Amino acid sequence: MDIINFDDFSKLKIRVGKIIDAETVTGSNKLIKMKIDIGDEERQIVAGIAKYYSLEDLVDKTVIVLVNLEPRKIFGVESQGMLLASIDGDKVSLLQTDNEMNVGSEIG
Repeated sequence: MDIINFDDFSKLKIRVGKIIDAETVTGSNKLIKMKIDIGDEERQIVAGIAKYYSLEDLVDKTVIVLVNLEPRKIFGVESQGMLLASIDGDKVSLLQTDNEMNVGSEIG
């Protein structure tokens, strides 16, 4: 395990977000393109979670989002952040808060 210092950790901007739209990425059976409200703006994020979540299950789900990740193209679609999830073998679970939090709330 690589250890990071507090200054590195403090560079991460993590917020509560809400998925407002989800659709499959053309040509992929793993990727879902989502529009996510992060409080002061909406972001498009692509994630390889189609095996674990239906589009209907994702819409309106509150999630945890890394918002200051450099954008990159995945299957030709720009992803502007990353959903945080727990992975255990064949199980994947999107991280969520245990209490209702406002969209855009900072995690730290």
